[in-house]
Amino acid sequence: MRLASRVAALSAGVGVLGALTASLLATACFPDPEGDYQDFVARTANLQEDSGPPAEVDANIDTKPPTESVDALYVGICVTTLAAKDPEQALRFYTETKFTPDPAGGGMLSLTVSPLRGWDLVKNGYTSPATVSKSEIRGDNIPVPNSPVAAGTGRFTAVLGTVRLTKEANSVSGKDALINNVTLDGRFGGGDRFCTTLAGDLVEPYGFTFDPKANTCLFQKVNEGDPLPKIPSAEFVCPL
Repeated sequence: MRLASRVAALSAGVGVLGALTASLLATACFPDPEGDYQDFVARTANLQEDSGPPAEVDANIDTKPPTESVDALYVGICVTTLAAKDPEQALRFYTETKFTPDPAGGGMLSLTVSPLRGWDLVKNGYTSPATVSKSEIRGDNIPVPNSPVAAGTGRFTAVLGTVRLTKEANSVSGKDALINNVTLDGRFGGGDRFCTTLAGDLVEPYGFTFDPKANTCLFQKVNEGDPLPKIPSAEFVCPL
């Protein structure tokens, strides 16, 4: 009788262990995208709230439009609340920039924006482009012609529309992404840097709204093949 009782108890224990193991394996093998997103929302809730006007930080932005034509390469670095505004995990863009001044002191700004590499598919983690160069572009370019730049203030609005990011260009998650209604409101001046806010509606791989008050891009003038500039997080401000 004692032997039979021990066998029965052992069998019950094995059954519980098997059920627990199966449950753990099921959890590991079937990811929960919705749960991951809810976790992201909880972790970044404080970053998505409107915290009022940005602090006055010297971001080296010249807001007076140049008086001569500009034909130069910039790298766009966009920090987002999707990545806790971390410059190391920013979205980055190879940005061919042309500006034509007008007699009134403003001008016309044309951009060609191309996503740069931001995700290592082998290591499955975010990374940086080796250099700011055409060889590091991942995806299609986005032409943004003829955005008026206001005299005196350098204010402009560039409408990019729909932006598709390949897995390799998406430094946030390494997934194909689709963002609608992308708009950059910013200031363009005669210095080596200009800034914008970032607005848009992420619809893939999940839904999210980029609040322009909380998502910022800095565009730094570079030469083809230059290393990616390291910009402190405190400088990612663009008062409009």
